[in-house]
Amino acid sequence: MNLIIRGGQVVDGTGAPAVAADVRVTAGRISEIGPGLRPDGETEIDASGAYVAPGFIDVHTHFDASLFWDQACDPMPQHGVTSVLYGNCGMSLAPCLPPARQELAELLCYIEDMPTATVSAAVPWTWQRYPEYQDVMAAQHYGVNVAGLVGHTPLRMFVMGDEAWERPATDAERVQLRALADECLAAGAFGISTSVGFDTDRAGRPVPSRVAADDEMNDLVELLGARGGFLQFIAEPAPKRTPASVKRLAEMCGRHGVVSTWINVMHDEHLPDHASGLMEMTAQLQAEGSPCYAQISPRPLDIQVNWFGGMSFFTLPETWHRMVQAPTAEEKTRLLTDAAWRQAARAEWDRVPFSMIRHHMPQNIILRGVTRPEHEQWINKSLSDLIAAKGGHPSDVLAEWVLANDLRPAVVGTSIANSDPDGVAELLRHPAGVIANSDAGAHLQMFCAAGDTTLLLARHARDRHDLTVEQAVHRMTGHLAGLFGFEGRGVITQGAVADLTVFALDELTWQPEVFVNDMPLDARRLRRPPGGYRATIVAGVPSQLGGTLTEQRPGRLLRRNGHGR
Repeated sequence: MNLIIRGGQVVDGTGAPAVAADVRVTAGRISEIGPGLRPDGETEIDASGAYVAPGFIDVHTHFDASLFWDQACDPMPQHGVTSVLYGNCGMSLAPCLPPARQELAELLCYIEDMPTATVSAAVPWTWQRYPEYQDVMAAQHYGVNVAGLVGHTPLRMFVMGDEAWERPATDAERVQLRALADECLAAGAFGISTSVGFDTDRAGRPVPSRVAADDEMNDLVELLGARGGFLQFIAEPAPKRTPASVKRLAEMCGRHGVVSTWINVMHDEHLPDHASGLMEMTAQLQAEGSPCYAQISPRPLDIQVNWFGGMSFFTLPETWHRMVQAPTAEEKTRLLTDAAWRQAARAEWDRVPFSMIRHHMPQNIILRGVTRPEHEQWINKSLSDLIAAKGGHPSDVLAEWVLANDLRPAVVGTSIANSDPDGVAELLRHPAGVIANSDAGAHLQMFCAAGDTTLLLARHARDRHDLTVEQAVHRMTGHLAGLFGFEGRGVITQGAVADLTVFALDELTWQPEVFVNDMPLDARRLRRPPGGYRATIVAGVPSQLGGTLTEQRPGRLLRRNGHGR
């Protein structure tokens, strides 16, 4: 398919000012850019009153499993995205030996809040080693380009088996780990991801990557320096420990000339100087020679409690988290009505200072949905309102509410982070950050992480003018492509791959997510409606037009260093 996009303002992804120009696309590449181009039989796309930009790149997603049942990658194309990177946070679906498949799937589902039965039913597991996995991914066609990191945890599990959870690698195992990682990078992995933060399995065991010693990490980073690729990592989340954990890995990467990028920096109005301090620390690391970048999302962090397996209460392991992880409704009900559990829950609620939903701020915990008509008066009221009306300890009041709504009330923790647009804008503008950390594809029943691209443009460029359109587009395209190895993408220039998006600022909308039951086994997920983009184009073929997915799946597997399309 050949295209001509006419009448728009071209924002080329470099940060340069927009210019009035048409864009001609021939055989999947940008063949001509200029004003007043004459059509020559191409399919025309009207960009009058709109911008034409490179397709957006999302370098922090968890579409590892869902690409096996949703090759369209809905709703990413409807938000201007043309390339996604999965395998973040130390987790990937390869390499993996057959005896470890269920364990790895359950770990991924727990950490990233995916329905285990759905993933088990959909992932084919026709591979063991990473090159075989790459071949499987390359055989499919997608609504976006896809690329992968290899996770540190599956690397350790492949080499060390069950002992990967328990101890550092021996010298002999380090040699095997390096060779296995080298095989993954040679097959086109964009880099390695790891977690030194809070990640655990359902039993509370730290994930294998957290057990690795510095010599093992240095082996992998040295390999990245030699082979090419970057390191993505989860830092320690506790504010007092975050700086040291970031410096440890960023400086290690700096010694080998390796780009690193880390999470999690979010603005917290209760600790307003914490995020800005982390950004300045990251800038100082850059000044000292470590090319380290903090990942920033513009999205406010609101979390809907998943009562059937989520992580909202993981810091209350003895009671609320135990209830959420209980395998059956009967067991959940037994716990919620048990006097000993209630007493322990009250004590743990009072003792633990922090949870994902900020349980000590009941005024920010909103009752968004009920299962019975007699409770509808409470919709959009807070847990604080419910406590005032019912009386009693907050834990008991919440327990009664869950029981009264058949274990399925919609309860949302709001204003957890990134709730102050001014604080978020400061992070978005900071040169030590990258626009990333959407987490799209993960936490499917807690929030929808798709649409960060639209929020950045609509709120921070159009409405608040925190960034110009040119700056916002650059941060989501050319900046990311250059740092992380998306060769031939991220800019509009003659000869570049025609990954493009067309949008008018006044047509963009960032709407609340809604539940849809469109996954295997009728599982549900939160989905954000389309963002108002006129067109999203992957390698010269429209993947969506006017918010509606096309039948085309032009996206392919990308391999680092130019291997693959």
